[in-house]
Amino acid sequence: MGNTVYDAGGNNDGKLDPGETADMTATFFNVGGANLTNMSTVLACSSPFVTINDNSGYFGTLGIDSTKENTSDPYNVTIDGDAPHGAYADFTIYVTGNGGFADTFEFTCIIGDPVPSDTGYYYVYYSGGVHAQAPVFNWIAIDSTQTTYPGTSLDLGDNETVLLSLPFTFKYYGVNYTQISVCSNGWIAMGNKTEVDWTNSAIPNADGPSAMIAGLWDDLDPGNTGAPSDIYYYYDAATHRFIIEYFRVEHFASGNEETFEIILCDENNYPTPTGDGEIYVQYLVEQQQLDNTLGIENTAENIGIQYFFNDTYHPNAAPITDQFALRYTTIPPEQTGVKEYRAPLMTTMLTVFPSVTRGHTKISYSMPAGAQRACITIYDIAGRQVRSFDAHLDEGVIMWDGTDLSGHSVPSGVYMIHLGVGEQASVAKVVIIE
Repeated sequence: MGNTVYDAGGNNDGKLDPGETADMTATFFNVGGANLTNMSTVLACSSPFVTINDNSGYFGTLGIDSTKENTSDPYNVTIDGDAPHGAYADFTIYVTGNGGFADTFEFTCIIGDPVPSDTGYYYVYYSGGVHAQAPVFNWIAIDSTQTTYPGTSLDLGDNETVLLSLPFTFKYYGVNYTQISVCSNGWIAMGNKTEVDWTNSAIPNADGPSAMIAGLWDDLDPGNTGAPSDIYYYYDAATHRFIIEYFRVEHFASGNEETFEIILCDENNYPTPTGDGEIYVQYLVEQQQLDNTLGIENTAENIGIQYFFNDTYHPNAAPITDQFALRYTTIPPEQTGVKEYRAPLMTTMLTVFPSVTRGHTKISYSMPAGAQRACITIYDIAGRQVRSFDAHLDEGVIMWDGTDLSGHSVPSGVYMIHLGVGEQASVAKVVIIE
């Protein structure tokens, strides 16, 4: 079974966008040994962001080995104007026909424009995007051509890596770091690294340094004789940001110059749901050579976001242009599809540790004055309830063993933990890995 969105009355992009009313059709293929006559269908949806205006679709006769789409009697749906981009909408189609035939089919549509993500831990937003988290390009020049921000030159040559101490602790994929390694080949990595890998590869991948941030990973040379190029670093204490600028660094083999910067933000001033630091990567000019890797990956090198690799962008990415910014953060695009998450959020009410786990996590909670009990509910990324617990004022800790209501281990993925107290709510996130 397939499905198609016809949104000529909207922006005509073939997707369900917030605030849009669209027709939808289903396409069925009969692989049975008889014609299905008087075929009728009813469409249902579990998403609170979807209103079904017309849920019936009549197909008539679906012949043996034939395909049919209900274009003459489509379904019609309206998407809530407040629906977050990237929310999942789960649909079910109930099919009946003569001879007592009955069957059920399920499919999922994504509302609007999602953003690249790993397992739902880090996300990357881009300048000009539709999400509230989209960054605004704001170049911070720290190179020797200006005096506003007096950056320090690393004086790196070809294929060199240097270790720097950070002015604040930076949490990255759940691990705290106080040092970073800066390589001439367009990447930085958390902790002390000695490699100088200049041959880019895909992400995630055991190749290259672990805990890497690839601003523009390839064979770069900041030490080209006579060229006004270098790599600089600077801590902007006023804004609590640590900046590494690659200024007019020569790119082998074209010889073109790349200028971009990687910015690490102090989580104490730029809070996220997981406590992990935010990363901004800004490109003063678009990529001058396209055999590069752009993205991030964790210490184990098995989770990451590949924004760009060798002339190919992530399907949900926007192309790099002049004056373009990326923002890597663990702040999600509210893509759980659980409408209750839009209740007023309480702060410092709910934490989980570890936030990346193979099955067990400690849920710590507190309650506002006057509250005696509440409910902790765990949802998967599609907004389906996985598990729930009663929370009591005098306890404060619940251990979740990674199982669902039936006692079965949940699959790998991201899960949202929701503490509801009256009209207030607090949300935390945990990632289950194999």
